[in-house]
Amino acid sequence: MTVRYRRMAERGSVAGMAPRLVLGVVLSGAILSGGVPVIAPLAQAHADVPETSAAAHAPVTPVPGVSVPVAAPEAVAATAPAAQSAGATAGMSGGVSAGVSTPAVAARPVPVPVPAPGPAVPTGPLPVGGPAAPELGEEARAVRLQAAQIGLRAFTAPDFHPGKVRHIVLMRFLPTITDAQRAEVVRRFMALGQVSRRDNGQQVIADIETGVQMSGEGVDQGFGQGFVVTFNSEGDRNYYVGKPVVSDPAYFDPAHEAFKKFAAPYIIGVLVFDYALPAHQAQRTRRAAVMRPGMTQQQG
Repeated sequence: MTVRYRRMAERGSVAGMAPRLVLGVVLSGAILSGGVPVIAPLAQAHADVPETSAAAHAPVTPVPGVSVPVAAPEAVAATAPAAQSAGATAGMSGGVSAGVSTPAVAARPVPVPVPAPGPAVPTGPLPVGGPAAPELGEEARAVRLQAAQIGLRAFTAPDFHPGKVRHIVLMRFLPTITDAQRAEVVRRFMALGQVSRRDNGQQVIADIETGVQMSGEGVDQGFGQGFVVTFNSEGDRNYYVGKPVVSDPAYFDPAHEAFKKFAAPYIIGVLVFDYALPAHQAQRTRRAAVMRPGMTQQQG
């Protein structure tokens, strides 16, 4: 090697022979190191340098529903000594043996946080938004208070407040009701005059009549059928009416209750008005039917 360098210096072309000089130095080093190239450690050192590019340090944006594999800390700790040991061995031996691969880093999915469920929607009936139920009138409250004070047995007795009582019922039928359905509702109502009876068979209704609305005043408010029911006492009226004044089945008319259930699908409005005939009017009616004592019937 010294001879070649001396010859090149003598020729004055040292600069032109620089590549050959470097090659000679490399070959000399290879021979001294036992025939193993010294370029391999340089390449291995370059490979061991960690990546410092911007892409390697860019933050990973989590995507909902997608798991991003991340090396487990324990896996990194386990593989770090092995990697260092392999690098040291490769540096001492001057290269990396063929067929030897770096162990892969174990990865585990990162759970994506699931948003907490919102508050439970309360179930059950919806709040009433329609008009409030009409408030009971003074007389209706008095009648119900009376029933609570004296008891249902006395309140529905036949002799409770004797005297004629008129019970007026006006019905507004469903617009789609047929003639046959309307006739059946009227027929069943009129039949209550015979089928409404107490447990002992005593009739509850003294008289009943009905008629179709025929007024031309225009204030009928859609009521098309009227009924007038007459009772001999308030007790009979109370027993016949039943609910909502009397809620115990032992003290109201089962026939009338059955009629209300039947007619409900065909009726969209009901008006009820009760009044008692004055006592003197009832007495005058009874006197007209009885001949006065001491008077004889004139012969015509």
